[in-house]
Amino acid sequence: MLVKSYGFAIGNLRARENRLLGHNDLLQLLSAGSTKELFSMLKDKGIGDRIGQTECTEAIKSHTGELWSYITDIAPDMAAFEPFFYENDFHNLKAILKAVLRGVDYGNLLIVPASVDVSFIERAVKEKRFDLLPPFMASAAEAAYEALTQEGDPQLADSIADAACMEAQLKKAGECKAGIVREIIKTTVFYNNIKAALRAAKAAKTAEFLDNALTETGVVSKRELKSAALSGEDKVLELLSRTTELKGDTAAEKYKQAPWKIEKFVDDLITEKISVCKRAASGIEPLLGYMIARKTEIKNLNIIYSGVKTGQPQEIIKERLREVYG
Repeated sequence: MLVKSYGFAIGNLRARENRLLGHNDLLQLLSAGSTKELFSMLKDKGIGDRIGQTECTEAIKSHTGELWSYITDIAPDMAAFEPFFYENDFHNLKAILKAVLRGVDYGNLLIVPASVDVSFIERAVKEKRFDLLPPFMASAAEAAYEALTQEGDPQLADSIADAACMEAQLKKAGECKAGIVREIIKTTVFYNNIKAALRAAKAAKTAEFLDNALTETGVVSKRELKSAALSGEDKVLELLSRTTELKGDTAAEKYKQAPWKIEKFVDDLITEKISVCKRAASGIEPLLGYMIARKTEIKNLNIIYSGVKTGQPQEIIKERLREVYG
């Protein structure tokens, strides 16, 4: 599909927005008594209706693929989406690094779309030619490789890659004209740093580990966050409680209730922020809002599938569901 204008893209998009799953749709799905019944319900909603699909995981995966295929076809300019693609790039880097060093296949671990061709990542790892990779990834890839081969520390390797991803996202978002991109990336990066600090504090990680795992966020300084993490989980939460920007005080309370609740809180905060995208009549904002809304929808489908598969009570599943776009 060749699109010349945002006007056409937005007009096309509005009809698809109406097909996003609402709150009542999600409640209906979580009432499924088995994964087989859930798959049938998904098909009724147009998810997983491709020939040959028999499992919920196949349906959800195709729903994900369809999203990116649509965005790629309809968006006049993909530059605003690049900071979001970096998450996939660095996920693929981590997957390929570990798979190549272990001599196992990584094909089913990759995520698309990505801005870095996976064949370049594989070649860079196999040949130790990290200069083949783009600048935002090259040094982190080499450092992560050394963390795995010389120190045997997969957690450190992941942290190095994650920190590089966050730095690349902030830089690319800073170049973007759309303010909503900068706002969403800032929120994502800040809370990814908070979660990294909480994990490190709980595991009593060293200052050197934290230097590799944390980045500057523009909300609290890396120095402050590192100092808090070295002092323990409670100090990180205390710092977060004093951070009124991005509702840090509320996030701290959610984490104290249950660690998983901070994940839901952040997702819901982002959904709240992109509500302006649905009202926008021009520009990239409506497409970005739809993309994030669909990603949240896919997350909800995975939560429901996991809950139904393991026989969790409906109220438990419902509590974990993210807010819907609108």
